[in-house]
Amino acid sequence: MSTQVPSAGQIPDVPVLRALGNRRSIRYFDPDREVERWKIETMLQAARFSSCQGNINATEAVVLQKDYCDIWDDIEDCVSGFNVTVINQASHLILWLTNLNAWYGRAIDGISTVSLAGAASKYHGWNYEFSMTQTLPRLMSFPKERTEMLLRFETGQAAANAITAGVGLGLGNILIAFGRKPGGVEKALGLPDHYRFTWGHAVGYPLEDANAGGQRPRLKMEALFSENAFGTPWKSDPATVEMLKEKGLIQEQAPLPGRFEQMDRIADRFGRDKGVISFPVREIQRLMADPDWDFGPRMRERARWLIDNEDLPEYPEEMRQMFAKLLSEHGIDTAKFLPAEQ
Repeated sequence: MSTQVPSAGQIPDVPVLRALGNRRSIRYFDPDREVERWKIETMLQAARFSSCQGNINATEAVVLQKDYCDIWDDIEDCVSGFNVTVINQASHLILWLTNLNAWYGRAIDGISTVSLAGAASKYHGWNYEFSMTQTLPRLMSFPKERTEMLLRFETGQAAANAITAGVGLGLGNILIAFGRKPGGVEKALGLPDHYRFTWGHAVGYPLEDANAGGQRPRLKMEALFSENAFGTPWKSDPATVEMLKEKGLIQEQAPLPGRFEQMDRIADRFGRDKGVISFPVREIQRLMADPDWDFGPRMRERARWLIDNEDLPEYPEEMRQMFAKLLSEHGIDTAKFLPAEQ
């Protein structure tokens, strides 16, 4: 791993809105390129300065490299099967951890440091007696389940900071679920009981184009965000959208020309199966008709091309029935998320 650190002037400055817009989940890493140590540290430093309640610093991480790590096989056994190639071709794997005991053991220190830093003031009602007799005892009496929920959210914020910094440095990132062997990561690392493994995070230089075929579609603003009352949609302003396109936060939507050919070339290079999975006609038609999704012309063109040219699978009726049961158990309208019965 390179240990030479460049001067600040040698590092291009990427505006934060463009870095956020450039972010993709990279799944094709160049196995021949190792990420410099200073770039990994920069990502960790960005995580260290993420927001955390009461300055208790509950997020930690273990950084692994396959060729230098004695527990790699144990970690690989825990990752979902379709992510094994991802982590093995990435340069580094960051395992984000949440230390639940930080909440209980560092609460007093955290508030004290915030006060010394000039952040906790009498203006907002803080005072020493109330903090010691009311606030801190209440926080330190939270049940572990409540604490875990709050602190895992903070770990997510730290990982997001690290990803944004990595994108700004030209790196690829992807967060990875480790659901194949519950508890296996904790065991491999030898974590104490008060630690939680929260996310796996592969880092490396992209083998694919950094734009990964374009910005992935998302639900419309109005379907996600409310204004002043739940269910009152936040109306997106076209002028704001145009400004954000110019600043690089909103970018051209996938799939960009040449994306599928690029994926096939990478598959050929490593002797892997080519192509992407495709869904049944009526499932694609249902999705394209959903008004909540913000699909651009390229997505709709791709959907139409698949319907017209590909031998798409049939929708398995037994799976439709199972999905309908699972959705109904959560009170979800099956008509919105499943194609009509044939």
